Amino acid sequence: MIFNVSTLLEEPIGGARAFEVTDEQVRVPDEGYETRVSGTVELVRTPRGVVVRAQLAVRPRLQCGRCLAEFEQALTLDVYEEFVTDRDLITGEPVEGISPDDFRVDDYRHLDLSEAVRQYEQAALPLRPLCRDECAGLCPTCGRDLNERACGCSRDEVKHRWSGLAGLAEQLRSEESDGRTEA
Repeated sequence: MIFNVSTLLEEPIGGARAFEVTDEQVRVPDEGYETRVSGTVELVRTPRGVVVRAQLAVRPRLQCGRCLAEFEQALTLDVYEEFVTDRDLITGEPVEGISPDDFRVDDYRHLDLSEAVRQYEQAALPLRPLCRDECAGLCPTCGRDLNERACGCSRDEVKHRWSGLAGLAEQLRSEESDGRTEA
């Protein structure tokens, strides 16, 4: 999602532009990232470049942490980033103090919001996505999707698999109660 900010950069500090975006494509080819966004974007002129304030809706495809089914989840991203220029806008001299991590306005005075959207989406993703709260997951014995139908596996088989760790857990608990710290 690219914005031409050449006229905004010619304005005094505080100059602003506002945009509505609807089903706009965002791509970061180096990361294999592609999505569509909708929402509002506000650009404000600063001494170093342009601040972007945006509220964008995205629908990333995720894999359920219980049943492994793919699903889309709606997320709202509140983006707030400053995009800086590499050169002084009046003298054309290189600007010092710019970090390699700073977002940049390119030499053509274009501001590409795509990488910021990708980073904000990655930060907003749930650690363990669920297709729905009541997802039953997969049977640990046969692998059947328990959302579709129950299987005939015994839950005792699952308990038996963990019996070795249960013994270790009991040993650690008894050592803690004795005051020992050895594992």
